[in-house]
Amino acid sequence: MITTHYFTNSETLIAETETLLRNTLATPGNLMLSGGSTPYVIYNRLAASPCPVHPQRNLFLSDERMQPFASDKNNAHNLLPMLQALKCHGQFLQVDTELDIQAATEKFEAGLHKMDEIDLGFLGMGADGHTAGFFTPQQAAMKDGPLALTTDRPDGMQGVSVTPALLGRVRRIILLVTGESKRAVIRTLLTQPATIAAGIALANHPNVELWTDVQV
Repeated sequence: MITTHYFTNSETLIAETETLLRNTLATPGNLMLSGGSTPYVIYNRLAASPCPVHPQRNLFLSDERMQPFASDKNNAHNLLPMLQALKCHGQFLQVDTELDIQAATEKFEAGLHKMDEIDLGFLGMGADGHTAGFFTPQQAAMKDGPLALTTDRPDGMQGVSVTPALLGRVRRIILLVTGESKRAVIRTLLTQPATIAAGIALANHPNVELWTDVQV
């Protein structure tokens, strides 16, 4: 069951998410971050006005494109200003895109295995219904087994992603989905979740919240 929280506009949603992140970063635990345009607005705000980060607060991204770190297509590259401003780069589990994709996946998974529980995780959702780096029903159904997988993305790039098995370790998941272009897929998630990857992956999770500025 997904609990939906509607915000009157994207600015209100962004401000609420920023506050939650600031409070979370000040405490120990494990935090999953999402890529995407809305999250990076928030991360850049944190970079501009840094907050304390607990030395036992670990961070990682839900998925990464296998692109050089210097590339704007690399999610960790875009997160770097926040990590540097908050002085927590050493607490960030990064996908090593200098390795071949199999080695990068194995190294990322080894780091994830050290996190018994993730207290908070953010995800996005594409207009095609994908979330994190899994796009197919088969990938979305991987609720047992490895914590990371390699993906062939629709944009032609390869990627490394957490799996639904990893999502099962996340105590609270917040799905950030904003903008009118997401109206149709939000409706599908709420009414026909078994038809899209995000719905399949999050099915039966006990604590998923949809934060959106789109009323459906």
